[in-house]
Amino acid sequence: MNIDCYTTKGILTKSKAKLDDSVFAITPSEDLVHQVFISQRANLRAGTASTKNRAKVIGSTRKIRPQKGGGVARKGSIKSPLQVGGGVTFGPSPKSYAKKIPKKMNLKALKSMLSDKVASKKLLILDFDGQFTEPSTKKFISILTSLKIESSCLIVTKDHNRDFFLSARNVPKAKLISAEQLSVSDLLTTDWVILLKNTIEVIELKLRTQKSVKKESK
Repeated sequence: MNIDCYTTKGILTKSKAKLDDSVFAITPSEDLVHQVFISQRANLRAGTASTKNRAKVIGSTRKIRPQKGGGVARKGSIKSPLQVGGGVTFGPSPKSYAKKIPKKMNLKALKSMLSDKVASKKLLILDFDGQFTEPSTKKFISILTSLKIESSCLIVTKDHNRDFFLSARNVPKAKLISAEQLSVSDLLTTDWVILLKNTIEVIELKLRTQKSVKKESK
């Protein structure tokens, strides 16, 4: 598949970018994307919330007052959940919320999201190497303005360029990541996806199945 390519001034270039149909033109699987997204969100949870039950509270187990004869409610030890500073009933304890997703499922989910962005015309190819001589938020915003990007966008670069990343850091609606960091969560939570032209080959190599890579090597 061939797709239009733009300059930093929003002008169409004469040459088009070529995309691999096995990566950018598959039938999206909504169920798979949802499953991978939920797992990625769950993996971000720390799961460190913790409280002490009456067995973990340090204190005496002596009965506070006599069982009968006081004319008031019966009391246990100071470690009782009914006492101030006592244990907590059914409180949270540290646990892992991690959900494992097979590598092939994650790759297919990424291809589904990229294919969906192409189909909905929310993916742009930018003919730019992403190299800034110095950080410039003004220059970065001018690129988005030229491309008529008004909502949230994800810009995928070939590698980490410090000046380019610093230029985008103060723009709330924009997020820059390298091709190796591409995730379903980022693709799903942004409206536009901007791929630098030199990034396409890196993404295709990452998302191709092992069988197809072996065939090409032969």
